[in-house]
Amino acid sequence: MPAKKTPKKVTKKTETTKKAATKKTTAKKMTAKKVTAKKAVTKKAVTKKVAPKKTKAAAGYEESQFLASIKPYALKKNEKYMNAKQKQHFQDILESWRYQLQIEQDRTADKIQKNVSHFPDESDRATHEEEFTLELRTRERERKLLSKIKESVEDLKADDYGYCASCGIEIGIRRLEARPTATRCIDCKTIEEIHERQQYG
Repeated sequence: MPAKKTPKKVTKKTETTKKAATKKTTAKKMTAKKVTAKKAVTKKAVTKKVAPKKTKAAAGYEESQFLASIKPYALKKNEKYMNAKQKQHFQDILESWRYQLQIEQDRTADKIQKNVSHFPDESDRATHEEEFTLELRTRERERKLLSKIKESVEDLKADDYGYCASCGIEIGIRRLEARPTATRCIDCKTIEEIHERQQYG
């Protein structure tokens, strides 16, 4: 008869080692799950970022985006207002802005020429016309802005840029960076807006 196998005695030491190993693998699995979950969340967040649609609320989106991208001028102590460096800074801003707006104007002109408004469905035609009208309104606004930019460039050449058209004081570098076509200081502009509200409000 074959000899019976006696079960090996499991010592406390080996039992503890096994438990520690199990804990380590469980911890590794948990961290791996957390990492994959985090990756999935970030992927979802990235895919959700969609370019804003051109609605009435986002009509001035391109303009605000451009103004936000302006690199602020580094002011120096006792620097003369509207010196050659500052003029060049605003010349670059105005030319860059004019170039961007001109591209949009040309794009709309091409779209009008290639426009095909023969839609069999009336609702499709109405949607298309509404979108087109909105775009034309935006471009009309940009056309007015282009003429303001042209005036500002002319003021730069005539050394009138950066000074209030009403009281003649300095408009200020930061205000001009926020609104490069500004022709009035903040006080005069506020008074003008109050008068407009009283007239039409």
